[in-house]
Amino acid sequence: MQHFEALTGDPEPYIQQLVRVFIDDKTFAPSYQFGEDGLPHPVVQTLFSRALELKVPHNSFTHWMLTPLPGQNHPRPVKALGHPGRLMEYLEDFARNRP
Repeated sequence: MQHFEALTGDPEPYIQQLVRVFIDDKTFAPSYQFGEDGLPHPVVQTLFSRALELKVPHNSFTHWMLTPLPGQNHPRPVKALGHPGRLMEYLEDFARNRP
């Protein structure tokens, strides 16, 4: 939270938009969702917002971001942020087919 206070003055709007992963009794914000400026990456924010609409839990979204996409030679979503349209299609497919 201090990170966002230093950057923006009011961290609350950013904190509410972050992917949070719950492990045991601790909450983590994976670093893949931050740009070089330290603020949330806009493509990740858009994907995560859609994931919430599709009822994909935070932990499942993180797993999806870090798992290679289907097919040969497809990178993990975290490495393909330059292709937001394609990632949105893969996310929609992931949400439809997850257990």
